Amino acid sequence: MLLATERLLGLEDRQILKAATGLGGGIGHEGDTCGSLTGGILSLGLFYQDDDCHSLYRDCAEYYRRFKMHSGSSKCKDIIGLKFTQGYDIRRFFLKGIICLKLVFNSIESVFDIIQMPDGVLPSEYRHQIRPPFDTGRFHCTSAVLSRIESQLNLNLASILKISQGFSGGIAFQGDICGALIGGVLALGITYGTEPRSTKPVRLLRTGLVAMQQGSKVFQHEELHPSFRASLRVSKLYREFVSRFGSTDCTEILSKANESKNSHFCEKIARSTSDLTLDLINA
Repeated sequence: MLLATERLLGLEDRQILKAATGLGGGIGHEGDTCGSLTGGILSLGLFYQDDDCHSLYRDCAEYYRRFKMHSGSSKCKDIIGLKFTQGYDIRRFFLKGIICLKLVFNSIESVFDIIQMPDGVLPSEYRHQIRPPFDTGRFHCTSAVLSRIESQLNLNLASILKISQGFSGGIAFQGDICGALIGGVLALGITYGTEPRSTKPVRLLRTGLVAMQQGSKVFQHEELHPSFRASLRVSKLYREFVSRFGSTDCTEILSKANESKNSHFCEKIARSTSDLTLDLINA
């Protein structure tokens, strides 16, 4: 998704493509929020990186609405009807993966349709599915995770911080994937990810052949495909996150927690997620 958008927008900072590595397969092949959806949110963040967040949130909410209307769900496992963690399903995916290609192209068209619309066509207000327990001008869950990791590892994540604003409140306050988790995923992508263009076709073919033989075990072979270094660690982060907070969806996390009305609750999640991510990086 980001690769095609990058070509059209003339993106020069290729760190963003590395950061998105772990978003594939519904966050580290866990079947959660579709990579076409999260890639589209990053693309809108790229377009609005120097503007007020209000327009970004409005367009992200509209993109999210269109995506769910077209696909029926925001979740990878629901859209393609497969689970990458089950061996036979990954084999089926290689046989019917055209679904994902069509979805990517449809998502690209949707992003450009939204940003090319004249002012006033989209509603100036967007519908909140949740109300954040914090002041968005002071705290942003994705940025909080990335900023803490940046300071700990002496990285330069300025470009990622700018374009990740659309993940507030589970994608423009729609209650989907937690922004703190996305922050960790992006950090692991920057550290272990790769650019799509750097992978030679013969390597992709070899990976596909191994997947047909071994099913989901293919993801355990880091040497087969450069993206697996990131996705393996993202998968570990995802599962530990679910273990700690019971879900990856913003709405569910807030509804289950007694302290969710406290402005410090999301800060607590961000700190915990950044610690988990740093443990995976340091390991």
